[in-house]
Amino acid sequence: MNKTIKFYLLTSALLLFSPNVLADSQPFIPAGGISASNVYQPDGRKMITSANQFPYNTIVYIVTVGGNGTVYYSSGVIIAPNTVLTAGHVIYNRPNGGYIKSATVYQANANGTYNSNTAATVTGKVANPDWLAKDSLITNGYPSNNADDLGILNLSKNIGLSTGWMGMTSTLSTNQTISLVGFPGDHAGQMWGMSGNVSQISNPLFNYSNISELPGQSGSSIFNTSNNIVGINVADANYPNNTNPTHYVPSSLASQYPNYGVQLTASNINWIQNNVPALKSTALYRVYNPNNGEHLYTKSLYETTTLSKTGWNYEGVNSQQPATGNAVYRLYNPNSGEHFYKTSSFERDSLVKAGWRFEQIAFYSDTAKHTPIYRLFNPNAKGKQISHFYTSSCAERDSLVKIGWRYEQISWYGL
Repeated sequence: MNKTIKFYLLTSALLLFSPNVLADSQPFIPAGGISASNVYQPDGRKMITSANQFPYNTIVYIVTVGGNGTVYYSSGVIIAPNTVLTAGHVIYNRPNGGYIKSATVYQANANGTYNSNTAATVTGKVANPDWLAKDSLITNGYPSNNADDLGILNLSKNIGLSTGWMGMTSTLSTNQTISLVGFPGDHAGQMWGMSGNVSQISNPLFNYSNISELPGQSGSSIFNTSNNIVGINVADANYPNNTNPTHYVPSSLASQYPNYGVQLTASNINWIQNNVPALKSTALYRVYNPNNGEHLYTKSLYETTTLSKTGWNYEGVNSQQPATGNAVYRLYNPNSGEHFYKTSSFERDSLVKAGWRFEQIAFYSDTAKHTPIYRLFNPNAKGKQISHFYTSSCAERDSLVKIGWRYEQISWYGL
């Protein structure tokens, strides 16, 4: 059966575009005609009524003015304080006039409807060069081969500082459970989502035949059960026999007409990080005070060298930390001389009330939780002897436990 892949870009007039595309390992044959997107019967999509909670609070509604002057609606996901990841064709689409003229991003209310009072103007944009190269060769529809259909929007506001953001991973396998959440056109301005499984992977595309979506969900994030983004929703296989209601595909034919995402492969993640300075890593140094046994953790090379000159021992890089993420607060106990590290603002404030001094945001924890940093406690510490220790080494953690230290918890995550 003939199949086509179609991008999701809902215009103000609900115009649907039909692409022609050939995929690397799928028997896709170009097919013409206007098509709708694939909603599989029965429709299992659900409105997100907890959109103010993570990870749904990272999903955004995008309104763009195309190069042709037409208004389009799509979806995206926050990946840094002022950065949104979306589909490349949301930013650049040759048949629609090339680059967009302008764009505005909106967050959702708790009930899932978009909040018009949260408008953040897009101040910068970049589309993946692979998408630009392949899309520029066509005059209509979708590129004739797989493309890294990804784009990045820079915002006028640091909305990510209040929402946080999901991590990204290149790990993906068939049958893996995934969720797709965005703003479909049949529920204008409302956040809807559905979970299902990966059906097939054909780098950089992968498909899913049990997750429904509609125009307006171009750029929707696809994430795993650990809330790590694995891809961006971009296309579908054209079901040619739409009747009333349109967009509906019989469940018996779902596997023949799947929906598609672009995988966040290692190269795609590298491209994203290179275009988002906030996602670049920074070294976390460890220095040791032989007088009281304290280890200090800092991303400041100046602080590291200064302490080394005053008698502290430099012990190397403890871990690599993201430039932004979940804040790790550094507190100081003036009575014992110990520094303590917390990711909870509530616990930070509680310690301040108890006499600790809040010094600064020391660094940031990886939201994707790649490398755990373990905290241990020395119950035998006396006086001004330091009682806590942090390490990314399981061997170091286990060795300390064997000599009487207590393993407490994971304090933060490195890259």
